[in-house]
Amino acid sequence: MNINKLSHAYIASGEQADKVAMAAVCGSRDNIPCGTCPHCGKVLRGIHPDIAEITPEGREITVGQVREVRRDAYIMPNEAGCKAYIISPADAMNASAQNALLKLLEDPPSYAVFIMKTDNPQALLPTVRSRCAMLRSVPEVAESENSKVEAMADEFFKALDSSDLELVRVMFKLEKDLTKEAFAEFLAFARVRAVTALQDPELSAPERYSRAERILARAQEYCDFNVGTGHIAGLICAELMETSV
Repeated sequence: MNINKLSHAYIASGEQADKVAMAAVCGSRDNIPCGTCPHCGKVLRGIHPDIAEITPEGREITVGQVREVRRDAYIMPNEAGCKAYIISPADAMNASAQNALLKLLEDPPSYAVFIMKTDNPQALLPTVRSRCAMLRSVPEVAESENSKVEAMADEFFKALDSSDLELVRVMFKLEKDLTKEAFAEFLAFARVRAVTALQDPELSAPERYSRAERILARAQEYCDFNVGTGHIAGLICAELMETSV
């Protein structure tokens, strides 16, 4: 997984954080954790040499621990194309540790990803949060709904590469066919897909995908504040259409 400027650092909770780490080292071509390749197998067994988890020494994660991460981060990966560091729980970092980490987030190695694993992102310094992509937890949905979410994400990205008219059709279908929980799942899933697409050097319209990622992130925030799915779908559609004018 080649880490770009949109995905060198994440804030994520529990299982999401672990999936990001697996995606970072996975050997599949589409940069989505396959769960079956040798790298994923080592992650599942907890023995992958390119994934490190940093946990508190006593009650805190200290500045000394973060400085050690900084030293190690500039050593090339052992086996995978990327190294992943899970800081867990990230809110256990004291202020000095967070400021030390900030220097690394401002100038990270191209092959490293840093994952702030926490259920309390507000405990992180604003300067740290601003340099991380937020992956929000969403309610679990039924397996049939998950399949529908993935199918709708496929339609969304095809429409993104097609026409404004097709985008309007897909967003109307999203609003109509998905439950509120499934719509929230779609936003999270599509945002990760957008970040993954941006890692492809042959992507024909990276600026459009970059804008889509930012709009989807804002849509997730609206979803958290119980804004109706119709309003959110309209926002996404309208703002994406602006880029083609």
